Amino acid sequence: MRMVHYYLALACVLAPCLVLTLLSGAFHEGSQRHLLLGFFGAVLCVATHTLLILFMIVSGRVLKVAMQSRPLSPAFLEELNRFFAERRAYPLALFSAFAATAAAVLGYGRYIGVPAAVHVLVGVGAVLMNLLALGQGVRSLRANQRLLDRAAGELDRLDAAGAPVRPEAGEPQWSLGPAARWLVFALSAWGPYLYWSLVVWRGAFARVHPALAALSVLVSLFGLAQAWRARGSTGPSPS
Repeated sequence: MRMVHYYLALACVLAPCLVLTLLSGAFHEGSQRHLLLGFFGAVLCVATHTLLILFMIVSGRVLKVAMQSRPLSPAFLEELNRFFAERRAYPLALFSAFAATAAAVLGYGRYIGVPAAVHVLVGVGAVLMNLLALGQGVRSLRANQRLLDRAAGELDRLDAAGAPVRPEAGEPQWSLGPAARWLVFALSAWGPYLYWSLVVWRGAFARVHPALAALSVLVSLFGLAQAWRARGSTGPSPS
């Protein structure tokens, strides 16, 4: 299976979930079903769009390394550069994930004095934006896959012709070292706990389930331990 198939599978779950969330909010207002559907939909939105963005970034890095290591034809290089310059799916996927998250957070807006109309407007906008982003994501992934297939065929042709690999070509470098990346991971582990404490329970930390705090501590300590181990390393991470 290719990435577009995984993306389509997620989209086939996400699209009905978004529509059901919208309908449950329209006919049942702030029911428990609507809140659960909204929370599940927001998480699925972020997961789906993150999968798209990460795959496009990784495949783009792979193609750039291929451009550096092999003498590809000028026409193919021009197509690769045009593909990297457009990146049409990036902004829409990113904003769709933000919109879904904002709508989910505003579902609890009545507890902090935010009018219900704001949640309704953001929610409807989030659903429409995500449906548009899913269609754009499928088209972008298919175009990306065609480009990857062409690149693989071109590299196979160069290998068969005995074209040399340029010695100056290297693996893509990270802007942050492994220690810094593990530190970001350790800090991010507290995101769900802070969300439930500050947004859902409005600062009542005692109402958060202790298991969530314990899990955040364990994951954060793991990230800090990995950051300590990697503090002296240099160069790109093998992962």
